[in-house]
Amino acid sequence: MENYGNIIWQSCGRTDPGKKRKHNQDAMLNKPGSGLWVVADGMGGHQSGEIASRWVVDGLAELGDGGTLNERIEKLTGRLIKINADLCAYADSMGEGCITGTTVVALLAKGLQAGVVWAGDSRLYRYRQGQLQQLSRDHTLLNELMQSGMNEEMAGQLVGANVITKAVGGQDKLDLDIIRFDAECGDRYLLCSDGLDKELSDDEIAGLMGAEEYRRIADELMDTALSRDGSDNITVIVCEVAAGAVSGWKYSSPEIAL
Repeated sequence: MENYGNIIWQSCGRTDPGKKRKHNQDAMLNKPGSGLWVVADGMGGHQSGEIASRWVVDGLAELGDGGTLNERIEKLTGRLIKINADLCAYADSMGEGCITGTTVVALLAKGLQAGVVWAGDSRLYRYRQGQLQQLSRDHTLLNELMQSGMNEEMAGQLVGANVITKAVGGQDKLDLDIIRFDAECGDRYLLCSDGLDKELSDDEIAGLMGAEEYRRIADELMDTALSRDGSDNITVIVCEVAAGAVSGWKYSSPEIAL
């Protein structure tokens, strides 16, 4: 066991179909034992969306925690490229007009080294010293228009502004974004599908992320979202970086959800 200064990653997560949908196209992977957390939000109708998000989660669940962070990121991206090809082949076999895709956001950790890989608008936030920061960048037409200089109000009025521009299964070539960063003791990280940020502002999320006990945060985020419109599936995973009492590093979780 490598020594990373007594670092412990703790996590908990919840997923819910929401108040207006019978099926949950979201899927999540909460594997603190492997330093891996994933949220996927399926698209293409309930059956196709469920297939896509489940293939991503099941495929990434097989990845271990061996190797450096860069090696693990390389393995994860390679697996997503394979899943993308499989989903495209599946959609082709189902005939014209079939869409089988999913967003993905994956957090990997190795001691205080971490990385995020994503496609789509599922998000990774970091809460550090009372400040909330979105580390991922939404792959939507709206965000691309804003990046090009259009103001948010004008961009939001355009038809199709919320269309996803990158997804697993969306195109033959998968385009992923990757960021590597250093974590700190006391950091909290939130992975979520867009069902959460449709209901809660960043300021509201920040207020809940500051709770004394991290295990309560996922429930508070979910319950607050469901107390509102709750029109979409909602998934949240909350991770906390803490200093352990023993030599080395480990991961722990009160809940493992695949």
